[in-house]
Amino acid sequence: MYTLFIDTHDKNVLIILYKDGKIVAKEDILSSNKHSEIAMPVLDKVLKSIDIDIKDINNVIVVNGPGSFTGERIAVTIGKTIAYCLNIPIRVIDSLTILALNINKDKKIVALEDRNGAYVGEFDKDNKKIEELKYLGKTAYEEFKNNNEVETSLDINYELVYEYTMKLNTLKPHEVKPLYIKGISALNGR
Repeated sequence: MYTLFIDTHDKNVLIILYKDGKIVAKEDILSSNKHSEIAMPVLDKVLKSIDIDIKDINNVIVVNGPGSFTGERIAVTIGKTIAYCLNIPIRVIDSLTILALNINKDKKIVALEDRNGAYVGEFDKDNKKIEELKYLGKTAYEEFKNNNEVETSLDINYELVYEYTMKLNTLKPHEVKPLYIKGISALNGR
């Protein structure tokens, strides 16, 4: 069984192909804000590298953000389109949960920093969100970092991400939505 993983939330386009939970092909390309131009060629390259067709994909995992406004939409759109056209399951994971999965602590605080602040997530030892994801402006984030141990950069075990994500409920393609910064603020009542 082949599973396609797509992540374009940040500066890179990351496409991974799993076979029965093991990585069989992976491309991680720095995009320089050209995600829309390179995502599909990268996907094609990954499929060709192990000589399979898009129709051989059985599952899709998509990272829905938070992150770059355009980048989030590219992964989500590609994932939704493939899942819809092939009538296959699609699962969604956010980039902060991916970071939390790779930390072995009772309480995990992770952040994705940008030039104006950071997206922050707090998780328990079982990777459940302690509170909703939030965006903190630069000043608030600096204060938050001074009072908390925050992880911002980790080596990611993508087979662990696969195991976790495959336990999540599948969604219908039209239910998959990018996780925008404004959406995070709205969820937090701001």
